[in-house]
Amino acid sequence: MNLSLFRKFLFLSILISTFALSAQEKPELEQAPTVRPARADLPFEISEKKRLSERDLKIKKEGGYITGLPLLNSDPNNGIGYGVRVFYYYNGERSRPLFEYTPYKYRVFVQYFTTTKSNQYQDLSFDAPFIFDTKWRVRSDLIYEKNPNLLYFGMGTETLKPLSYLERNDPSGRQIRNAGFSDYSDSLMYRRPGGSGEQYNTVTDNKYNRYELENPNWTFSGEYSFFGGTVRTIAGARISRQIIRTYDGKWQDSKFGGYDQLVGLPLNILAPNEEISTPEGTTKVTEENKAGNIIGFKGGNVNTGRVAIVYDTRDFEPDPNRGLFLEATHERSLRAIGSDFQFNKNYVSARGFVSPVEWFTKKPHVLLEKLVLGAKGAMVQTNGDAPFYEMRNMWGTEVTQSGLGGRTTLRGYKQDRFVGQTMAYANFEIRWKFASIDVAKQHFDFQLVPFYDVGRVWDATEKVNLKGYKHSRGLGFRIPWNQATVIIIDHAWSAEDSQTFVNFNHIF
Repeated sequence: MNLSLFRKFLFLSILISTFALSAQEKPELEQAPTVRPARADLPFEISEKKRLSERDLKIKKEGGYITGLPLLNSDPNNGIGYGVRVFYYYNGERSRPLFEYTPYKYRVFVQYFTTTKSNQYQDLSFDAPFIFDTKWRVRSDLIYEKNPNLLYFGMGTETLKPLSYLERNDPSGRQIRNAGFSDYSDSLMYRRPGGSGEQYNTVTDNKYNRYELENPNWTFSGEYSFFGGTVRTIAGARISRQIIRTYDGKWQDSKFGGYDQLVGLPLNILAPNEEISTPEGTTKVTEENKAGNIIGFKGGNVNTGRVAIVYDTRDFEPDPNRGLFLEATHERSLRAIGSDFQFNKNYVSARGFVSPVEWFTKKPHVLLEKLVLGAKGAMVQTNGDAPFYEMRNMWGTEVTQSGLGGRTTLRGYKQDRFVGQTMAYANFEIRWKFASIDVAKQHFDFQLVPFYDVGRVWDATEKVNLKGYKHSRGLGFRIPWNQATVIIIDHAWSAEDSQTFVNFNHIF
């Protein structure tokens, strides 16, 4: 990894890590004596930091159980999304030694998801910590993704510029700067005269920033634990096929432009809301390809080998109360393993969790028994000949994220709003459980989660600095269901946009 990148990320990691470590390093004289002796029947050494709290252990279910929820969201790019994700968890017997140290013995989930604008994301997932009571953990995902609404705004610092557009998409119109995403998108729907090299005399830019990606892929990994389960080494692979389609020349809904007239009167004034089918002009992806700024315009195979190392002291992975999670991953794509491209990615991240009230008293008031401060910082660099659609991907050992913007990075901006050779972001959350309830042998907690996100991209790693970051903020509502299934509703806003997400799992 580039040393400059490491030094600059180290500063962020230390800030995020320090407050988590401070809770772990509290002098023994200030702590209440433990009420649970260390288990002597473990199959191998496991750090007590990984042990569930008494509260979490008390409500953890035995045996197997199913949870699930209809998936429902609304997004201006993808339309109204609907589907279902069903989880099967198997925890084993409470007497099992590892029962107190794992979120589950194994977990399987299957997801069906589609939207009114034809986005699909189907997933079959398997995860088994300490499989067969060994130090190994196995993960695997079989995924089919087809998204005709992916956004592309360019690469690097160019994408950090505020949105701007010509009023009513008129080449002679007034330029609007510092635009909101909604106004920007609306302006692109207006018809305009076809430019040089375009197939039609009249076109629209309705899909100017969009392209379609179809991506069947399989990922798998094996993890081996050291030092009581706090350190893991990971090796795995991804096998995938990317099919890219653009909208150039395809007919789209549009609005009348300034030069569309009837008996000398502008139709955009006579019928301002009337829609007419018009061929799409040259899209941003096509422009970038013609200029030689990107590769991978026709898609291809991307097969990668993966290695990583993790330091993890979280007490409960799906909804931590305390602990630290550090990871560094390396992913390499080689023609020797069937890939059409040669590139590599280096990704580092740090997460920290602290329960500040519990730090001062072991018996907090019921309204403050779960108040958690959480933070995450991450950075990724891409080297080599990576196709443009791979530049956005960030492989972490627990989740793969995409670009800056969207549900898991900068929640106040559209997905992939900012993409570059080097990307960095941070998330900060306060997770407060204000109520809980048991219904039909199902346990539900209810949390309020104010949050703040920050991040930016650069054209090269050596240009990384602490200036020019983008910011978003918001408020979330979370429902941990039987602890391991976390339902989230997050509303975020930024200087450019606002959006609401409904999904599963904390973003970190």
